[in-house]
Amino acid sequence: MQRPKLIAALVVLGVFLAGGVIGIAADRAMRANDRGSHPLDSRAYWNRIGSEWGLTAAQRTVIDSLMDAQRQKISALYRPLRPAVDSVNALARAVSDSTQAQLRLVLTPEQQKKLDAMRAEIRRREAERHARRDEELSKIR
Repeated sequence: MQRPKLIAALVVLGVFLAGGVIGIAADRAMRANDRGSHPLDSRAYWNRIGSEWGLTAAQRTVIDSLMDAQRQKISALYRPLRPAVDSVNALARAVSDSTQAQLRLVLTPEQQKKLDAMRAEIRRREAERHARRDEELSKIR
C-alpha cells in the first residue's frame, strides 16, 4: 500500500522540478527579449528610442523630465506597500527554503549540487535586480 504513495510523491516531485526548469527557461527567454534594460531604467529605453527616432536634444530633455516625474509619482504610490511586499517576500522565501530542504532528501548528491547551483544563480540575479531597483529608486527620492 505504501508503494503507490511513493510513486505518487515522486510524480508530484517530478512535476514540481519540471515546472521549475520550465520557469527558469521562460525567465531566461523573457530576459533575452528584454534587450538588457531594466523595467525601471526608462533612460536606457529612451536612449534607444531617441536614436531610432532621431529625437533632438530638446525633445530628450523634455522626455527625461517627464519620465523622472512619472517615476517619482509611481514610486510614491508604491512606497506604502513596500513593507507588506517585503514581508510577503520573506514568507515566500521561508516556504521556498522549506521545500528545497525537502527536495534535497530525494536528490542524489550530484543532483543536490545542481539544485544548489541553480538556486545560487537565481539569488544572484535577484540581488542584481534589487540593486538596480534600489539605485533607480534612490535617484527618484
